[in-house]
Amino acid sequence: MIKIFGKVRYHWQPELSWLIIYWSITIMPIFIALSLLYEQTSIPQYFFILFITFVVLVGAGFHRYFVIENNGILRVVSLNVFKPSKIAIADIKKVEVTKSTVTLVVKGKKKCLFYMRKWPKKYFLDALALHPDFKGEVELIDNFINLDYFEAYKKEKKPLR
Repeated sequence: MIKIFGKVRYHWQPELSWLIIYWSITIMPIFIALSLLYEQTSIPQYFFILFITFVVLVGAGFHRYFVIENNGILRVVSLNVFKPSKIAIADIKKVEVTKSTVTLVVKGKKKCLFYMRKWPKKYFLDALALHPDFKGEVELIDNFINLDYFEAYKKEKKPLR
């Protein structure tokens, strides 16, 4: 969760299988570049190309976030051009929350699963639940007895603005 230009961004990651595949591919060029550097006495030009590829892939990997706009739109920002980038907050029927995921159930569309860390998820859910256009429900799925993670959601707090 970062506040840039007056808008709060809530960062997320894709589904776990895509997450592992993407970050494995991202780390691969830096290891190849370092092995090329280890084999030669001078710095080869392939090292710079692979290092730039690594930096671009890391930047693209962290370019995934939500923005709750004032006009009732939840903007889902990612580099995937096949997924919708805007969801009307009034169309969200249910938000299912687990320890590591947030699942958005939207009218007329299939479920969207997003992995989020604890505190960005908490502030995202607080901001979404307090938005005047949100008419859905927030459901905590895996609320176990010994898991005090969900105790943070029971307290009355206002979202970060």
